Amino acid sequence: MNLDIEPNGKKSRLKNLLYKRFYILQWIPEYTKFDGISDVIAGITVGLTMMPQSMAYASLANLPAHYGLYSSFMGAFIYIFFGTIKEVSIGPTSLMALLTLSYTDNLSLDFVILLCFLCGWVELLMGIFKLGFIVDFISAPAISGFTSATSVIIILAQLKGLFGIKFKSNNIFHYVQQFVSHSSDIKINDLILGIGCIVFLLIFRKFKDVKPKSVALKKTFWLLSIGRNALTVLFGSLIAFYFESKTGKSPFTLSGAVHAGIPTFKLPNFNTKLGNETISFMEMVHELGTGIIVLPVVAVLANVAIAKAFASGRVVDATQEMITLGLCNIFGSFVQSMPTCGAFTRSAVANASGIRTPMAGIYAGTIILLALTFLTPYFYYVPKSTLSAVLISAVIFMIDYEIIPKLWKSNRFDLLITILTFVISLMYGVEQGLLVGVLINFIPLLKLWTRPKVEFSHSSNKKGNEYLMIKPELGLYYSAVDYLTQEIVKITATMNSAIPIVIDCSNILQVDYTATQALNGLVKMFKKKNQEVLLYNLTNTVFDNLKEVINTHEMHCCKTEEEISSVLTELKIKKSDDIEAALIPYKE
Repeated sequence: MNLDIEPNGKKSRLKNLLYKRFYILQWIPEYTKFDGISDVIAGITVGLTMMPQSMAYASLANLPAHYGLYSSFMGAFIYIFFGTIKEVSIGPTSLMALLTLSYTDNLSLDFVILLCFLCGWVELLMGIFKLGFIVDFISAPAISGFTSATSVIIILAQLKGLFGIKFKSNNIFHYVQQFVSHSSDIKINDLILGIGCIVFLLIFRKFKDVKPKSVALKKTFWLLSIGRNALTVLFGSLIAFYFESKTGKSPFTLSGAVHAGIPTFKLPNFNTKLGNETISFMEMVHELGTGIIVLPVVAVLANVAIAKAFASGRVVDATQEMITLGLCNIFGSFVQSMPTCGAFTRSAVANASGIRTPMAGIYAGTIILLALTFLTPYFYYVPKSTLSAVLISAVIFMIDYEIIPKLWKSNRFDLLITILTFVISLMYGVEQGLLVGVLINFIPLLKLWTRPKVEFSHSSNKKGNEYLMIKPELGLYYSAVDYLTQEIVKITATMNSAIPIVIDCSNILQVDYTATQALNGLVKMFKKKNQEVLLYNLTNTVFDNLKEVINTHEMHCCKTEEEISSVLTELKIKKSDDIEAALIPYKE
């Protein structure tokens, strides 16, 4: 009989696993015609939004524009099968582009594609081993400082394209110095076009908030607002084309020739050439350094944050989102993608467009493939200042200045974390800034773990038995052992030495060896003083750990207050009997 049940059990587990991991199986059976129409509209809208943005992000990462398009379609297709949040749109982002630049600047494209491949594997393994809790150590103040600094760095980087000048800088101080020294190279035409594009983008951004009485006019305003990036690139390109066709030379700095066609599906190169020297896989990994860890962690953080923002009250399966993001980057590297993740801007567009399911990704991805197939000759005329304007207009709203007065009023230590993360990110790099923010954020956690609060109360039960109740706020770990021991000894020293001690273990869910040794020492110390120790609300797991170190006959374990009362009564009777026995010789 058991032989019949086991295969069915395995089939059931396999079915549940398939439904959990291939998330498409959960919604595709109920897919309707209305869902299909809504997804077509949302997918096309997201695709048109992604197309100019991806080219700008590629430029930010110091890559040719078509690599932004290469990075935009594979994630959209993969997310259909595995993604859990319909609004999430996987593709290039300003944050990932900046981090990619910081780790691959002056390196060949092979390094960028390999970084995408390795990031995918790290994200996939984080999901498989359920390591999503790692991102929980990055607090909201640290994230705020990090994203604000990233936005400022992106804006500064794009000012070069806006002003039509070129230079390289190591930090913000060097940037200012270089910018001033190259001020004579500013191209006025690029600057005028770029500023005009920014004004256009900011005005059209507000169109979505206009509420005219006419439904048709309302939809028109909404479409203009959603498609403002594509319209900006289109108008900028038409202006550049007009001048070049009339004069034979464009007055603007153009993107130049863009490689046409869909990329070949192949594995990334695991070695590359630098001049006449062959760089091995391990040498490439060494060159990428901590980027192999930093980029995946930041990508997971961004993706889970977006998923939570658009989950509509549902619990986000962070593990599934990490696995999906990993697969998107692994398969993306096969089509020469840069590292990718979700973007709030695209998710907001998808949500506003009435997206129904992740199926919209197939239409967004198709728009990108069509652009690569038919539109690449026209991308030559896209002015760089226009792409810079698109990026500046997008990231300027990511600067989180509103958090400062809130933190000033509520928690100034958190404000310090935000400011330090922001300043260090600007001065030394975003990865160092984020690391400092996380490390500083550990200070209150370490204080909590090493100096937990202990509640002391002098109590008595209905039978008049007095005892000292001790309740640690957190679990008993080695880092807090000495402090807790000192606190308990200090309090008990000022009280009646005969009073029993009850330790409420309801907050102690786990103990380590050091803690059990310390508890054993306390029990023995109080035994010598003829004070009994009772352990209250002790879990089975903690009891099993304690009995390996402490003689269970020397301690009393109670699960209810009635048991405490009963044990205290027995101890009181036993103590009275011992005193009576001790007085017998004197009575005789």
